[in-house]
Amino acid sequence: MKMKSSLFLLALVAAALGVSAAEPLRYAVAADRATCVYACGETATFTVTVTGTNGQRVATGSVQASLDNFGPQTVAAAVTWDLAKTNVFTLAGRLDAPGFLRLNLSPAPQGNGPKVWSVAYDPTRIAKGSPSPADFDAYWAGERARLRREVPLDPQVVRVPERSTSAFDFFRVSFATFGRRVYGYLSVPTDKTKAPFPVNAGVNAAGFGGWTNDMAGRPDAICLQMSVYPFEPDWRWQETGLKATYDAMNEACCAKYGCGYSCAGIAVSREDYFFHSVLLGIDRAIDWLVARPDVDRTRVAYQGTSQGGGFGFYLTGLNHAFTRAAFYVPAITDTMGYRAGRRSGWPQIVENNSRTPETRAAAERLAPYFDGANFASRIACPVRVAVGFSDTTCPPCAVYAAYNEIKVKDKEIVHGIGMTHSCFGTFYRDLGAWAGK
Repeated sequence: MKMKSSLFLLALVAAALGVSAAEPLRYAVAADRATCVYACGETATFTVTVTGTNGQRVATGSVQASLDNFGPQTVAAAVTWDLAKTNVFTLAGRLDAPGFLRLNLSPAPQGNGPKVWSVAYDPTRIAKGSPSPADFDAYWAGERARLRREVPLDPQVVRVPERSTSAFDFFRVSFATFGRRVYGYLSVPTDKTKAPFPVNAGVNAAGFGGWTNDMAGRPDAICLQMSVYPFEPDWRWQETGLKATYDAMNEACCAKYGCGYSCAGIAVSREDYFFHSVLLGIDRAIDWLVARPDVDRTRVAYQGTSQGGGFGFYLTGLNHAFTRAAFYVPAITDTMGYRAGRRSGWPQIVENNSRTPETRAAAERLAPYFDGANFASRIACPVRVAVGFSDTTCPPCAVYAAYNEIKVKDKEIVHGIGMTHSCFGTFYRDLGAWAGK
């Protein structure tokens, strides 16, 4: 897909009004349309105001601004504003094909406000960067069957007394998969008179910290939270020094494959890719969970953020036990987005396996088997998605490419205008309440 940028307007609309200040900058950005959604060919105008931490307009220094297609294509070349001469300024441009028009501001802001800001152009028409492999369904059906045939499930469920309460029992769980185990937490309400219980399942976001090592139990639902790492999570991770284990895992991936865990192995084979055995292991964990007699199979929800959102596409596309799902700023979508001339979704599997022409070619051939956009069309349950318009980790174009592949009628996407790789609390509240119904 080739995007055009046939219009570039630049206007200075006001002089600096503030005090001289050698302090960190904050950017207040607005588009000339509140929805930040345009039709292809329409002009979008960004208005930028620069302030210091005291809230007053800055009158010293300079700001550089440019526009691109949330990828390598320049829409407006970088222009520099001298803040001693002008502060409030506008920059305008357009896209003639579906995508996102991104405003880039430098230096990077400190405190509130984005470094980037984008608007959408016919986002529901954004197409994924490559088609699904012809044998996509056959491959994954075969791998699920092979796992059942070759590797016993071996569920290990250990109650944790110090994390259990009068309202729920808390467990460590793990399940066997190809070459390793997958680990997580499970909580089950103690009041059995209210069974069967709804399920809230999820997979952790990437990185390492409290969000990868803990889970809150609930008195009204069975909760399952799974990790992608080949070691047990631990809510005491700071005292135990567990991050050293995470770092060693990542270093081993870099030493063997030349990249971190999220991209490791794809240039060798589908089965070597780090997420291959993880996905299959968590998939069978879901099967084990919904087979429990205390589960309400009409209320099996999935919720996940970033990497967990990407795994939501994986799992709901592969496993039709889910009845509702919410994906927040999902990763691992549109892995081939670069072919459409835009930024691919995290972790940019192909781009990070480009050490040699051979590794890149292999990654290009195999990455589509792990593209959330290719799982999306197999999803059978209602879905809600939250997308950050200023998200440079899981870019909005990649999220939309996957969202547009979802075929179910009951789907919605909420726009985080100015939202970076995080998620507004209102999105978690509202979409979480919907998923839990």
